[in-house]
Amino acid sequence: MRLDANKLSSAVRLALSFGVAATATTLGTAQAQTANNNTDQKSQSLETIVVTGSNIRRVDIETANPVVTIDRAAIQASGKVNLGDLVQDLPSMAGNAMTPAVNNGGIGTAGVSLRGLGSNRTLLLINGHRIPFQLQDLNLLPVAIVERIEVLNDGASAVYGSDAIGGVVNIITRSNYQGAEFGLDFGESDRDDGQRQAYHAIFGQTTDKGSIVFGIQYDKQDPVSAANRDFSRNAQYAYNTSINTHGGSSRTPGGRFFVPKGSPISTALGGCTSVTLSGLNLPSTTTPPKAGEFRCYDAKNDQFNFQAVGNYNLIPNERTGFFVLGNYKLTDNVEAYTELLYHKMVAHTQLAPYPFDLVSNGLVIPANQFYNPFGVTFGTNGASSTIAMRLTSLGNRGSKIANTTEEGNFGFKGNFGDTSWNWDAHMSYGKSTVESRALNYLNISTIAPAFGCTTAPGAAACTPIDIFNQSDPNTLAIFNAAKINPFSTFLYQTRSVEASANGSLFALPAGDVQAAIGALYRKEYLNSQVDPLTNTTFSAPGGVPNLACPGPSSICSSPAQGGFNVKEAYAELLIPILKDLPFVHSLNVDLGDRFSKYSNFGSTSNWKAAIEFRPIEDLLLRGTVAKVFRAPTPTNLFAGPSADAPTATDPCAGKAGVSGNAACKGFNVPPQVFSQLTGYVMGSQFAAEHGLSAAVLQPEFGKSFDYGFVYDPNWLPGLSFNGDYYRILLDNLIVSGAGIAQTILTQCFNTQGALCSNIVRGPDGSIKFVTEASFNSGDLVTQGFDIGAHYRLPETAWGNFRIGFDGTYIQKWNIDQGGFIQHLAGHFDKTFGNFARVRALASLDWNMGPFTANWTTRYVGPITIGYANAGLGPSGVESSTDAYAGNPVGPALHFGAQTYHNVSLGYNIEPLNAFVQVGIDNVGDKQAPILYLNNVLNANTDVGTYDTVGRFYHASFSVKF
Repeated sequence: MRLDANKLSSAVRLALSFGVAATATTLGTAQAQTANNNTDQKSQSLETIVVTGSNIRRVDIETANPVVTIDRAAIQASGKVNLGDLVQDLPSMAGNAMTPAVNNGGIGTAGVSLRGLGSNRTLLLINGHRIPFQLQDLNLLPVAIVERIEVLNDGASAVYGSDAIGGVVNIITRSNYQGAEFGLDFGESDRDDGQRQAYHAIFGQTTDKGSIVFGIQYDKQDPVSAANRDFSRNAQYAYNTSINTHGGSSRTPGGRFFVPKGSPISTALGGCTSVTLSGLNLPSTTTPPKAGEFRCYDAKNDQFNFQAVGNYNLIPNERTGFFVLGNYKLTDNVEAYTELLYHKMVAHTQLAPYPFDLVSNGLVIPANQFYNPFGVTFGTNGASSTIAMRLTSLGNRGSKIANTTEEGNFGFKGNFGDTSWNWDAHMSYGKSTVESRALNYLNISTIAPAFGCTTAPGAAACTPIDIFNQSDPNTLAIFNAAKINPFSTFLYQTRSVEASANGSLFALPAGDVQAAIGALYRKEYLNSQVDPLTNTTFSAPGGVPNLACPGPSSICSSPAQGGFNVKEAYAELLIPILKDLPFVHSLNVDLGDRFSKYSNFGSTSNWKAAIEFRPIEDLLLRGTVAKVFRAPTPTNLFAGPSADAPTATDPCAGKAGVSGNAACKGFNVPPQVFSQLTGYVMGSQFAAEHGLSAAVLQPEFGKSFDYGFVYDPNWLPGLSFNGDYYRILLDNLIVSGAGIAQTILTQCFNTQGALCSNIVRGPDGSIKFVTEASFNSGDLVTQGFDIGAHYRLPETAWGNFRIGFDGTYIQKWNIDQGGFIQHLAGHFDKTFGNFARVRALASLDWNMGPFTANWTTRYVGPITIGYANAGLGPSGVESSTDAYAGNPVGPALHFGAQTYHNVSLGYNIEPLNAFVQVGIDNVGDKQAPILYLNNVLNANTDVGTYDTVGRFYHASFSVKF
């Protein structure tokens, strides 16, 4: 919707006719995790709380743990209907977390990547209860039920176990709710797309015996097409000679046919070795073409612009969530409680039509195939003899995904008589079921005989296919008959039981020594099933590994099943050392340890030591040192092979004198033809059992350091400053998932180690596929600073004002893999993501009477893609020879900072107990920077960091009874 007078005034009139829903925003330091004690418990219990990052109950809110809180007021003022949109804007976020803007490779979920360490190194909690990485989605909970979000920016394996390396996100739900609430939200982009609508209802009842709250939320997000935005409508590439603003894929509707130099067609056309019938357009003729109708393929003008055909900048999705939260007091000392969550998300991704080629599908066209006009054999000599084509006749590819999550927590809690000790015992259950269907692919096995058929149609048992002209009606009929939409299912399940207790041990002159102890048992299990049409089989003809399925290689997958269990015990002590002395207002030490025994790799112990020192009451100095670790997941271990198309550069391609390198397998590898390779993502066990990888997967481990301060001057009430220095060291990194082919290729070339077994080459030396199995490699170090300042101004005649600022500076983010250290601070990298050195979030809130307003600005600092030479890291430009030498474009590309502004205005209609809010996100309509498709996979930009929608208007209404 354009900002014309008619549309804007209509939207404002609609919003104001409903009422207002905005209050002041708070983004501050530590808040309480839980404080649900009943009013008839003793005052000491009422005053103690548990802060995220510790198991100790205590009075202090500000502790050694650097916690940032997004409270309910901030959530309402933002106008967001998904929590992911809030958390992913925090300055401590970096890297490449999943978002609904990820189309190619996306599933509609929103992940979290604190310190840029990835979603698998950031733990998600709901009310302090663990959510496994495989179930991680910030949008699981309806926004309406969330009281606040606490973000711990520190390693916490001693408190929470595996995965809590970069930090923890703890979503705290509302409790003791009384009454009913109904709400709706509507939004639309400035370009009349990306429409959003959301509805919620909450009901609650609270008595002196307990409470129950339940509700439902539904939201629907319409797509944003890549073709509707200037930065994404064309496939753009950065080459070492120039920038191609109208590039694309060499797999074109008119086909690209690779012929030997010296063949009749090559000679007739002046020596070119790839020819096309009609380039980026479908052939206009419907009859079998002759050799004379073909011309040389022109890389400048014939590339297929897949961005404009069907790709999304924001995938459409629908979410339905239902929740029940309840507690009931059985006796004065025992309370039963339950938390139930059901969430279903349906998403749809869309890509350009299927990019077909002979070699990746194991097909051969003999020289005497009936329709072969060239008299040469195709498909027997790797990429230099293939046929590449975009099968537009099949329609756009895509996937339909239904992701259902069920979470349950049932338990009892209470206290031991009149003592300070509290206890809790609960059982948790989590289950995620993902059902997906791939759209508009081919059953290769049914049409394979047609490629080798040498007789005329009807003359023999086989029917030849005219792959040289996909506009041929007979070819279209064969393709349509072989079209498939295969399915797959993925089940992930976790069960756990836990018992814990906390209270005072004994008194010291400076206060009571507090303790927390606990034990748990957890079991995680996965089971995935695939369509028989895409079920991968393994073979090794002539000793060369081969993975194939009846369907196209790009969607081959495999069933998998496996799991493990873990037994854990933990303890934590808070020891008050000194108190109320000159220059020592208080001095506390917090010690913790967690022992974990895994059924699949053994045991580990992870500790922490923290100090809290207040020289004066207003100033807290704090420091934490902790051991952290991450265990391999069942997916890392047991997953069967599934196809991937990673964008990667073969380090052997087109280079002379490197055939002796283990990565090159003795070949003088020809120049790389396609920027995307064939990869197979799989678990380490499958790869080892089939000789596809020699790596043995183990946990990763390291240490986390955090030193900081909080200053709340009593001479200026409402003002608070905080600052923290962090440093995280990790060893034996777990490298896993789609897109790790480049890491494998680079490391093999540089070290010639065990990972070279992951590379399989074809007869001409070009890469046949890369085994993207999980493996351990190298180490990582990151360090930097967090700062924050918040001030609630004294009340004025013009209303109440509150300002806030939080920022993060990444001083270092170095990863040592592949024989060299890659320095990523200030860089974007297609494997690891975005590490802008500076990120910041600032806000200004105002309220006066029934009116409220909020302004928020998000800053993402400048980045660089590529390095000055190959010894520092990969180039930011693409080249078939040397991207570093004689390069007028790069190899390091620089991009400026991005700043986004969001505003909202609210009004409280007190007689109706209703709220209405209108707002604009990305007021300046800031467009995402073009980072080029040789560096990214989606939309020419980093969709996980930058806004891909543009200016967006929204209005919301809620009423309470």
